[in-house]
Amino acid sequence: MLKYFKHIGPSAVFTVFIGALILRIPAFTLTASSPEPLNGVVFEHFFNSVRQWPWLSLSLGFLVVFTQAMMFNRLCNEHDVLYTPTFMPAWLFILANSIFPENLHINPLMVSNYFVIGAFAFLFRMHQSERSPTLLFYASALLTLGSFFVTEYLGAPLILLIATVIFKNVGPRDLLAIITGTLIPLGMIWSFHFLTNQQFDFPIPKYNLNIKLDKAILRYVAMTFFFLLTFSGIIKSSLHYFKNNIKTRRINLVSITFFAFAIFIALIKYDHLRYYITIANCGLALFAGYFLLGEKGQRIKGFLHSVLLLLLILSLYGEPLKNWLL
Repeated sequence: MLKYFKHIGPSAVFTVFIGALILRIPAFTLTASSPEPLNGVVFEHFFNSVRQWPWLSLSLGFLVVFTQAMMFNRLCNEHDVLYTPTFMPAWLFILANSIFPENLHINPLMVSNYFVIGAFAFLFRMHQSERSPTLLFYASALLTLGSFFVTEYLGAPLILLIATVIFKNVGPRDLLAIITGTLIPLGMIWSFHFLTNQQFDFPIPKYNLNIKLDKAILRYVAMTFFFLLTFSGIIKSSLHYFKNNIKTRRINLVSITFFAFAIFIALIKYDHLRYYITIANCGLALFAGYFLLGEKGQRIKGFLHSVLLLLLILSLYGEPLKNWLL
């Protein structure tokens, strides 16, 4: 099945679309499985209201994820992030957003990926660019806007600073661009609230870890397997580091840095891990796709991909299927 995603063309887009749709069709019949509300986020009332209509919530979720997958895939091919043009990032992005049933529905963390992909679009252009302050300003502004959905993105300026070091020497204009890109969107939104006599309440994150490993091991098998493929892709990328051109090396380093940042956020929000794993979609799709690409070991890679699909289906529909059979 992997061969259908290893090329670019209309048939690959169609295959990704149909595959994503087939993976989600059973969810439309499980109208009673609308997930619990996610509290403490911006537009909380809107997202929780939409979830009262599972069909609408699932449809919007599918539309958001598919468009993001296409955007991310185009970004990867445009900047030679993988060593060959392919639709693997799009397909793996959709699979990464299908690990848990909660993420089939529209949610604010899913929407935040638009801002992350937009920020990547500017960061990936920093190689041999004389406009790095401008690119950093826009990337910082997008991540700041994303912080209204994932509050922890307020720590993204540190990630942008690391990304700048990876691409070039950091100058005063770069630092100023990151700072102003972070503060200006916040100032504009605060000003709007002030002029309209509304109270500006930034969502405050709450951390209340309650880790139960005995249940987590059985509950998160699909996620664990996906992460094993991803870390295998990171190892493969490291082994092929000097075979890639300088631009690809630096983009991979930036991607690993942001992936580590997303995993850190997901871990400190462990109680809502099923939701927060969404913010790691780009890293999961990129490096799992990197591992599954290539001519060597095609049968093994095809088998691993089939195992991943099976585990995802069990994660999404295992409980309803069990109840139906019993």
